[in-house]
Amino acid sequence: MAQLFNILKITVGKESLRARVLVNPGMPLRTSENIEATARVYYLAPAIAKHLCLGDAGSEFQECMGDTELAHLLEHVTVEIMNETGLAGQVSCGRTRPVVGDERLFDIELSCPDDALTVGSLSSATFMMDWAFLHPEAPAPDFAGTVAALRKLVLSLRGEDEGATEGEPEAAEGAQDASVADEVAEEPAPVDEGPIETETVGVAQDEDEPEPRRRFADRFRIRPKMGAAPAKRVADIEPVFGGAAADVQDAGEESAE
Repeated sequence: MAQLFNILKITVGKESLRARVLVNPGMPLRTSENIEATARVYYLAPAIAKHLCLGDAGSEFQECMGDTELAHLLEHVTVEIMNETGLAGQVSCGRTRPVVGDERLFDIELSCPDDALTVGSLSSATFMMDWAFLHPEAPAPDFAGTVAALRKLVLSLRGEDEGATEGEPEAAEGAQDASVADEVAEEPAPVDEGPIETETVGVAQDEDEPEPRRRFADRFRIRPKMGAAPAKRVADIEPVFGGAAADVQDAGEESAE
């Protein structure tokens, strides 16, 4: 089955994780090449629109979402999945850099409070973008269900459960402000053409806003979550699905057998 991305290498540092990502040949490089697919991603995770993204296009990701690198969109979806689990700490961060010499190669750097959480979020984000750009006829991924399933997985790897973390907000709810920032890495940055954009602080969501089609800037607010400081853990995590997406995945596995 065709895929948008090929994750070539993952490097885990003290505070961050770096993924070398190839946008596969034949796939679009920029969101403007398929704005309908970009909109599908947006409707799955609308909070990405209010991620602060300090670049030429404006201060928020919504200002460049319609014409940016697919790898940059992947970064923001990954950060939002991490954020929504409530296990990523006070700041969920990311940075996307093009690699010199290959227009299809990018380094995505992510804050990494927990290896399983970060890799699981990245893997799940690639699945969601594959659906949006390549398989929109399939059932849409259940974003909230995916977040809940990933949260459950990470807690189980830590030897915890929901009963032991009652003081934390639920994965699908949140009430505290937090940050989404780009400049996280403590390792030397690879030689490249510089960061595409930089994310920083988001603002609280206004629940009373109506849902008709409007400009991104008028519609969305980030809803960060807080979680206990997790232990570092090295893990190779497959995509984590919830809801209808989980049913489709299970059916695919049975047919493969």
